[in-house]
This record gives sequence, C-alpha cells and structure tokens, in this order.
Amino acid sequence: MKKEREVQIVRLQENLASIRKIAGWTAEELGEMLGVSKQNISNLENENTKLSKAQYIAIRHLIEYQAAKKPKNDVLLQIVSLLVDRTDLQGKDYNALKDTAKNIGAAAATMQEHALRIFAQTLLKASYTRASDLTEIDGELKRAIESKKEVDWTAEIFSDGKED
Repeated sequence: MKKEREVQIVRLQENLASIRKIAGWTAEELGEMLGVSKQNISNLENENTKLSKAQYIAIRHLIEYQAAKKPKNDVLLQIVSLLVDRTDLQGKDYNALKDTAKNIGAAAATMQEHALRIFAQTLLKASYTRASDLTEIDGELKRAIESKKEVDWTAEIFSDGKED
C-alpha cells in the first residue's frame, strides 16, 4: 500500500499542470486555493520541488472539494482517478494517456466547458482500450493547440462533416 501511495504522489506531480488546466485554474488560482505562491505551483509542476505527502493530500482534497461544488462536472475526478489512481496502467499505455491529458489541458483554454467534458470523457473511454487508440484524439488536440485560435469544439464534435 505504501508503494502504491508513493506512485500516486509521483503521478499527481507528473500530471499536476494538466489536471490544473483541465480544472480551469491558473497556477496563481491553484496556489491561492492551497495557500501557496504561484512559484510554488510552478516548481511542483516543473518537478523542481518534490511533491510531499502533505501537499498530495491537500491537492487531492481541494480537487474533491471543487468537484463537489459542481456535481455535474465529475470529469475532473475521473481524470484524476485515471491519471493518478490507476497504478495498473503502466509503460506505453500510461505515457500515451499522460500525453493526451497534457494536450487536453493545453487545449482547455480554447474549449467551451461542454466540449472539454466530451474530450475528457473520450479520454476516459480510450483508457480502457489500447494506447494506440489515443492517436487520433491526440492529433486533433495538437492541431488545435498549434492553431492558437478559439475553437467551437462542440460544433466540430457533433457535425457530420457537411456544410450548412
């Protein structure tokens, strides 16, 4: 159990920036909620400072508290559970999942909340298959990030490819 908790702490730190962005928080906002500076958050995300057990517990409680305030948005808890708690995901599968979550986090600023939820749910579903199934999702996210423009993801997801 102790080894599993250590893996979870490492994984939370590895995915902290993605989780924060998917939650819609800036580093400064997360720092304020935790009572630390933006620089402390940056140091944790860049792995310049090792995430302590106490910090792990504080961040997990904060995520659970914030998710409880928006009960319809349970995706954040699911993402955290998948990236942090699913210690059975290893190697290539875990790395592909982590990379896709990073791209979802990077694209989150251009997404409407509903579309972000759809992408996050797609990530969750893909995690139960093989890592290669994440390639298509990952490619779309990378293209969106590179374009650096506001995207109506909902229209793209639900369109049938035909112009009106």
